[in-house]
Amino acid sequence: MDRQIDETLNIGSEVRLAEDIIKNVRIGSIGLIRNVRQVMKIAPYKFSTSIGRDKWPATEDRNEVDWPAIEDAYREAFNLVLVDGLSEDEYERVDDKGIKELDTLLDRFL
Repeated sequence: MDRQIDETLNIGSEVRLAEDIIKNVRIGSIGLIRNVRQVMKIAPYKFSTSIGRDKWPATEDRNEVDWPAIEDAYREAFNLVLVDGLSEDEYERVDDKGIKELDTLLDRFL
């Protein structure tokens, strides 16, 4: 019965992001997948790669990489796919295992 209620409310599996941060992932709908893909257009790199980096200027070998914008895109997408979103405080407390979860969280939506 609980699973049926969750599906009705568009609630999917749980992910652990830190010792005290457990979040439910939304069930992917066409609209949600479309929104996530729009947000993630600027993020060709893994989430963990983008954390805390400064912008890299363009060189002969690569285009400019705006790491802060990429990290922001990930944060926006996480807030789309996590039922209760991810507050600033929760985001800052995500641990190593949680970072690994976040690295793969969006795969099913992309």
